[in-house]
Amino acid sequence: MAYIIKMAKLGLEMEAGTVLKWYAEPGEEVAEGDMLAEVESEKSIGEIDAREDGVLRQIYVAEEESVPPGTPIGILAAPDADISDLKTEAEAELESNVPDAVSAKSETNNERAEPTATTTASNERTDENDESVTATTVDTQSDGQKASPRAKKRAEELGVNLASVDGTGFDGAITEEDVESAAEGTSATGAAETDVELTAEERLNSYRRTTAVADPSTGETLFETMEAVKTAFEERVTMTDVLVVVASAALTDHPLLNGTYAESTHQVQQTQNIALVADDDGELHESIIDDAEGRSLTEVVSARQQIDKDDENGGARATFTLANAADTDTEGRLVNPPAVAALTVDATGQRAVPVDDGVNLQSLVTTSLTYDTRAVGEDEARAFLDAFFERTKEASELVLSSYRKME
Repeated sequence: MAYIIKMAKLGLEMEAGTVLKWYAEPGEEVAEGDMLAEVESEKSIGEIDAREDGVLRQIYVAEEESVPPGTPIGILAAPDADISDLKTEAEAELESNVPDAVSAKSETNNERAEPTATTTASNERTDENDESVTATTVDTQSDGQKASPRAKKRAEELGVNLASVDGTGFDGAITEEDVESAAEGTSATGAAETDVELTAEERLNSYRRTTAVADPSTGETLFETMEAVKTAFEERVTMTDVLVVVASAALTDHPLLNGTYAESTHQVQQTQNIALVADDDGELHESIIDDAEGRSLTEVVSARQQIDKDDENGGARATFTLANAADTDTEGRLVNPPAVAALTVDATGQRAVPVDDGVNLQSLVTTSLTYDTRAVGEDEARAFLDAFFERTKEASELVLSSYRKME
């Protein structure tokens, strides 16, 4: 199999990504999961990993060059695979999305393309999950100045105050080189910047809650799916189990919410460890379904039942939290630091709708997403809720596909 490596989209507001470093040379063999490249956007640094074994056959975007998200940056394929069609497709996209991009050299597959010009974002939607990506956020200073995580770390090492550094990166962001230049030109007189442990009030103020209500068909779909699975597979399926499958799909659509925030760094996690919150005699009890995206619904049910029995998480760290409000008193925020987001779903609500001969009761699904504003923006939070509702409409298909993944 072969595929085009594309610039990952690290956030909804991402306009361009820069290839910081290639970790493989053209013609070099790589294994599935190996890091291919490190890329940087206006707010994040990400790592693009190989989706399969193969050879890096082509590089289109050189180090330190910028292109819009979704733009081809390389090709990975078996050493003897015919990639002529992929090259044609990639070069066509480069010409349409990156006007100043230079086409790949046609004679050989082991030469780097000439540098491309920095461009603005394409208006077309890109696939956020086209590559396997781990991302860290860029720190934004109080005066609006931005610095990459690498720049901030270097500033700490050299004792440089970032407020005194002029940024030369994308949109004026401070780069590692800017910090080193500042350190060479001045003597470090102050202590290096360090993270300060947040007080309870400060931590509470760093969270925000967004609520959304779905159309009546959403609740009907969830209950119909749950009852159909119970009948077909005779499993002890609960609404929570179905919600895990739907939430996992939404997290795949918006991976930024599946992560942790620590030491001023937002780390997007590739494995979905979804914490389930339950009410046990008035006390909130949390258990973790690890590797949720890789489980069938039956396995989700079994994992939940085993957790309930053993009351342990197997050492997994939560990357996201899910609560069924119908079974849990969810007053207060549910985000479990260092995770950055928690979703509460109530599918048992009803809405009274007047009709000619009286009132009809329609299903009402309410969701509430609590998120850490240091890692997730309001637009990203609302986009996740929209994706959750869209995925809910596909609940039956998602359940079936979860079984196919295990075949």
